[in-house]
Amino acid sequence: MSDAMSNIPLKDLLISARQEAHRMRHFFLGVEHLFIALLEIKGGLTASILADEGFTPEYVIDAIRRKAGKGSRHRLWAGIPNSPRTEVVLAIAYEIALEHGRQSIYERDLLVAVLEENDSIPVRVLASLGMDMEKFRHQARTRTVKRSATGTFVKVDLATYDGELGKDQLFILRRMFHGYAEVRVEQRLTGGYTPALLLVVTPIHVDRREDASVVVKIGQTDSILDEAQRYDRYVKNTLPPLTARLEERPTAPDTSDLAGIKYTFITDSDGHPQDMRVAARSWTGMQLGEWLHSRLYHYFGDAWWKQNRPYKFDVWQEYDWVLPPVLTLEISREEKAPEDAQVLHFPIRRQRLEALEYGDNVVVENFIVQKVDREKRAIWLALGHGGTANTNLTRAYQIEVRDIDFDHDTYYRGEIVERLIGRVWKTRNEQLVGAVRALEPDFEFNGEKIIFNNTRLMNPLLHYTSLLDEMIDASLCTIHGDLHLGNILIGPNNSALLIDFARTRDGHTLFDWATLEVSLLVNFILPAFGESWDNARQVVEILVGINRGDTRLNITAEIAELFQAIRALRQIISDCLANSGHLEEYFIALAFCALRAVTWDTMSVGGRRLMFLVSALAMHDYKYYQQPEFVSGLTPTPDATEFFNSRTNEGF
Repeated sequence: MSDAMSNIPLKDLLISARQEAHRMRHFFLGVEHLFIALLEIKGGLTASILADEGFTPEYVIDAIRRKAGKGSRHRLWAGIPNSPRTEVVLAIAYEIALEHGRQSIYERDLLVAVLEENDSIPVRVLASLGMDMEKFRHQARTRTVKRSATGTFVKVDLATYDGELGKDQLFILRRMFHGYAEVRVEQRLTGGYTPALLLVVTPIHVDRREDASVVVKIGQTDSILDEAQRYDRYVKNTLPPLTARLEERPTAPDTSDLAGIKYTFITDSDGHPQDMRVAARSWTGMQLGEWLHSRLYHYFGDAWWKQNRPYKFDVWQEYDWVLPPVLTLEISREEKAPEDAQVLHFPIRRQRLEALEYGDNVVVENFIVQKVDREKRAIWLALGHGGTANTNLTRAYQIEVRDIDFDHDTYYRGEIVERLIGRVWKTRNEQLVGAVRALEPDFEFNGEKIIFNNTRLMNPLLHYTSLLDEMIDASLCTIHGDLHLGNILIGPNNSALLIDFARTRDGHTLFDWATLEVSLLVNFILPAFGESWDNARQVVEILVGINRGDTRLNITAEIAELFQAIRALRQIISDCLANSGHLEEYFIALAFCALRAVTWDTMSVGGRRLMFLVSALAMHDYKYYQQPEFVSGLTPTPDATEFFNSRTNEGF
């Protein structure tokens, strides 16, 4: 495609810009609207330059909309006048056109003018995203827009790869390694419980020289671009130099819903890294536990987990968001809410939420848009209350809203929705109960307690809501946010490497370790037992002893060896507690990390069964370690432990 793509006249751009102003209820024409009009030109100059820097037009548009904010529904003047800054930009663009012997302003003229004016919302947003503005200005003046090649210019060798790649995934892979003759997909890393694809890839030059293997992650565009931003903010300047590094901008073509990022790292002689989910299969529990403490915790702790600081929070602030949406609503087209509608706003009254049922009318006020999915015609809202350093506060009380008409309504991530009317389609409790029912429990799972063998535990389905209102004395630090065995790689000399920073943030220090214990139990411990409910109960009964500090469990030497990994992890956890010995801080984290795993269809059935019982035990032990007798150092009474022998009714 020739540079004629830059010859789109101003009158056409103004149509798109005014439409954007109308969607945002601004009732004036600002530079932000002009720039969004430039971004909406498919294959245009602006979009092409940003694509080379790893940004899609949609991602930048969202960022600009967040910065500008949506206006009031009430108009204070007629028409859509130009803002003073817009007048300045248009004057600069006209001068540029005259320099080229034209009276008409085209796309390139307007883009260069916006960048030369240099103080508008779009310029500030691009700078905050890490754009090299001098480079952008140079390319805006000199770049010739051409059609991107989409043929088989990069061969993808899947001979050693046990699996298949979809058309879109192959397209992203070829774009990521443009300029190479071939890439060889060595293996798939086991990754986490999300749809993102993690591959080990070796790039090959035309002369058959091979570069070092890299880890490639391919996933939804917004998630990938957010991960790159989090890496720059939390990881780039904090972690040791030998860990995995994000060395290039993401590849995010505007013709695909997927994007990719590339992690480079130092490997051992074979160049083929293993994640811990695979490597640990050949390790003993003692070896794994020692490695977690001496390599992972020791290597990364100084920059992250040991930098903790006091942090008191309501449990819902850190853990409500890990659970399914509190409500799923079908949006109403009515402008006026029914008289019986329940109004949800900050502060949330949980009693109102628990009383809602299918078909009830709900009004949501001042929630923040967390996610937009045009394909599913849905948005996800979360509690829209700021004023805190904790980023998770604005992720709590998530509400899914379905049946959005995106042709009529504009929503963008970060937008505060003043008012939205809908009808309840599903509640959180229904989703959790459905997830447990799908596991075919061989016990009554709707009762007040979960009872088996010698154990009586709190039922997570009935008690999680009350625990969300508890207040915890804890600590805050930068956390990985998804610390499972699939995101931990083995480097040279058995060193630890971390990948996948999509959820890295400042948060509760023990969240990482609770996430890792979930992964250890499901991927390292459970395979030695099996997938049945009886197997899950066997694991939990051993955990009961470990939680009580019992070193003389009635189990085989082989099983005891496996659980050495859990014991070592608990040593790390003890070191990270805000208050020494107050394990209730950890068990509240484990309770919710395990409960969320019950809903993961990508986890094995046996793993989800175990997680339900682990959540029940953690909720019980949260209460156990709050007992006055324990806090004072005395032995808790049998009544306080709530464990009993089902035949004799004696203390466990």
